Amino acid sequence: MIPASFKKFKIHNKEYDIVDLSNLTSFEDLPFSYRILVENIIRQNLLGRNNNASEQVKSIIEGKIGAAINFAPNRILSHDILGKVMLVDFLAYREALEKKGINQDLVQPDVPVDVVIDHSLQVDYFGNDEAKIKNLKREYERNSERFSFLRWCSKNLKKVNVIPPGVGICHQVNIEYLSKVVWCEQKKDLNLIHPDTCIGTDSHTPMVNAIGVLGWGVGGVEAEISMLGKTIPMTIPEVVGVNLKNSLKEGITSTDLVLHITKLLRAKKVVGSFIEFFGEGVESLTVGDRATISNMAPEYGATNVLFPVDSSTIEYLKMTGRTDEEINIVEDYSKKQKLWRNPGDIPKYNRVLKLDLNSIVPCVSGPKNPEDKINLDQFSNSANTHSQLLYKKDLREEEFEVSNLGFKIKDADILIAAITSCTNTANPKNVIAAGLVAKKLVELGFKRNKKVKTSFAPGSKVTAEILKKTGLQDYLDQLGFNIVGIGCTTCNGSSGPLDENLAKIIEKEKVFSTAVLSGNRNFQGRIHPNIRASYLASPALVVLFSIIGSIKKNLSKDSIGKDLNGNDVFFKDIWPANNKVNLIINQFYKSETFKERYKEVHDGGVLWENLNVSNSKKYNWPDSTYIKKPPYMKNAENNNIKDISLARPIGLFGDSITTDHISPSSVITKGTAAWDYLTKLGLNTKDFNNYLTRRANHEIVARSTFASLRLRNLMTPDQEGSITVKYPENKIMRLYEAAMEYKKEKKEIIVLAGENYGCGSSRDVAAKGPLLIGVRAIIAKSFERIHRSNLVGMGLLPLQFIKGQGIDEIGIQSTDQFSIIGLDKINNDNKKVLMKIHKETGDIIDLELDARLDVPEEVIFWKNGGILPTAYKEA
Repeated sequence: MIPASFKKFKIHNKEYDIVDLSNLTSFEDLPFSYRILVENIIRQNLLGRNNNASEQVKSIIEGKIGAAINFAPNRILSHDILGKVMLVDFLAYREALEKKGINQDLVQPDVPVDVVIDHSLQVDYFGNDEAKIKNLKREYERNSERFSFLRWCSKNLKKVNVIPPGVGICHQVNIEYLSKVVWCEQKKDLNLIHPDTCIGTDSHTPMVNAIGVLGWGVGGVEAEISMLGKTIPMTIPEVVGVNLKNSLKEGITSTDLVLHITKLLRAKKVVGSFIEFFGEGVESLTVGDRATISNMAPEYGATNVLFPVDSSTIEYLKMTGRTDEEINIVEDYSKKQKLWRNPGDIPKYNRVLKLDLNSIVPCVSGPKNPEDKINLDQFSNSANTHSQLLYKKDLREEEFEVSNLGFKIKDADILIAAITSCTNTANPKNVIAAGLVAKKLVELGFKRNKKVKTSFAPGSKVTAEILKKTGLQDYLDQLGFNIVGIGCTTCNGSSGPLDENLAKIIEKEKVFSTAVLSGNRNFQGRIHPNIRASYLASPALVVLFSIIGSIKKNLSKDSIGKDLNGNDVFFKDIWPANNKVNLIINQFYKSETFKERYKEVHDGGVLWENLNVSNSKKYNWPDSTYIKKPPYMKNAENNNIKDISLARPIGLFGDSITTDHISPSSVITKGTAAWDYLTKLGLNTKDFNNYLTRRANHEIVARSTFASLRLRNLMTPDQEGSITVKYPENKIMRLYEAAMEYKKEKKEIIVLAGENYGCGSSRDVAAKGPLLIGVRAIIAKSFERIHRSNLVGMGLLPLQFIKGQGIDEIGIQSTDQFSIIGLDKINNDNKKVLMKIHKETGDIIDLELDARLDVPEEVIFWKNGGILPTAYKEA
């Protein structure tokens, strides 16, 4: 059924080797994502890596959703947080292999690994021209140990490429520069070309799907499979086709569109699915628009959101400075292999949804989830409802004086407004519109609102350069949106401190404080510990909201304020016309700018060159609070599977517990286990940094587990934060200390939760943390894809309630104890276990659970204690 050899293919008189797809049955009926998977599986086989390729290809062609297949991405994308953690694990694995007599210098990554340093930048300084350089210096002061480690890796690990701070956000750098769309490589005397595919240790990796590159987010432990030269086990996903009708109305942004799509697809339950858009509406979407949609795949739960290669892709590759040879290869190869999308193409999808682009209206999302879309004309009416939801009280009109700052604040005030995230700054239309809104506001006489912490962090140097050339950055500066640096900042929770006096009055008076940002996530506690509600919006709306300073004003009918002549100014007076936006894009987005800026991709300047990097070929673990040799290989040789007996719950949780709840990114605050740990080590509090940057220290990972200030444990329903009840004492205490007491008592612990457990970021520390504090199993109604894989990859068992069962349905209480029987009987044919719930009354409830080990390799991973112990045993 599948070809037995590669086929020769000429492009402009140069000969290449390709997989021959021409004789496959019904190939053109397949969704484009499936076509790429088929090519990938056949290529694995021809290179001697997949003996089950024929069966796997047959399963894809026949649409056997859930059947096991293998995927071999040709590269890994990462950033300085999970990339660093992944590399720390990899070095520990190499050292462990020396016990088996294997020279660790010979253990090298099998595929290219690009690590873009983008997650460490924090907004300490803002609102002036010096902010960018001051924040960069502060970034180095805090993180030089981590950066030195990454530079050491780039020098001593083959195929590891590290891009220094200040260049861009990994996903924007990926789509603008790193991605080839069609990959060229030499293997076994073959001049191979094939679809560019990647996995990324960040859940927003699907952004690159916008140019036809198949790729998705994974945890660091899953990425290590590829680093070790193995293929990634997965199941055939459902492919959902979304039929786009018509086009967006005048003034509607891609942010408005993606927030609508996020709500729609969350409701349609596409978790773990591949998405493809088709229909007439696709033609009207630029690659920038498509990238905004693909970027937010994890927010609606999809694995991959593919826009196949088409004429728009080619235009984008030209604009971003790809070479003529690269572009010719992309076009000719895609057309040859039936990977080129023509208008009117409609593959056979497993499900089809419809969306009329003409129905999209201006909107925001909040107060705590990306799918909480609110139309702009209804936003102000929702403010009180959100206060009741999050604070359990009505909004007040009372104002509160902020000491030493000369202003007052009240409920529903906007205190952070951030243009942030590659989600929006990679789209030319979004940033140009924001600049034009700023220009109009300044011309009408509006001034910066000093109550609001404003910031602008573009996703690449290119975006910053173009805004400077257009002159629009000058207007953004006048409203406080000076560039604070180039990196993730507020989008990943690094919004930096609010003024101490402001923070004090917020907490003292329980002010319902809000933030507006052009990011992709707004989970409670993520953006800032002193912010109660956060709203996602387009960059242009962020600028407008920063001037208004409150979410209580109805932009659809209320005056924004007065112009220089005392006339009322309304939304329609400010909002730029599409033709004005497009005119500037056509004039200033030129390939020369992309080429110039990406020539400097490895230029980190003096701060980068002055890092202290060891010359040792073997990594010497430092005495550091940032990096410690991880303990995950300790039981690599022996991992005994035992039943769970009379375990106590450390947490009972509701639906949509995010990885931010499980392992927060925010600043390390007083009263937390991590704060106490660092204090005892004698660190100055100004150097504590945040949880995000300390994830390569397992001591911090353990103490950050379920440490979110906004966590709701059903065991303590009237309190927020990292607390639980310790039994049998019936004592309310901090969750970490309770876990440690249980560990001393040799008492097993488990976690129980509702739907969609582990949604959000791909961070594998959300699996490592529970493991470190002694959790034996996670039992939930359903799991988000990446987090379930991370749990398995760490050897922590994900168990799923049978439909119709759960905490409330069964009447589970915090006083219950749990035995899970039959763990040693789990295999490829049997994934059922028995859970006995021991009630205080002496009653016992029996119920069956499903072990979510979805492919045969995952059974092996779990039994061996994780992916790295499995690789160790097989080495």
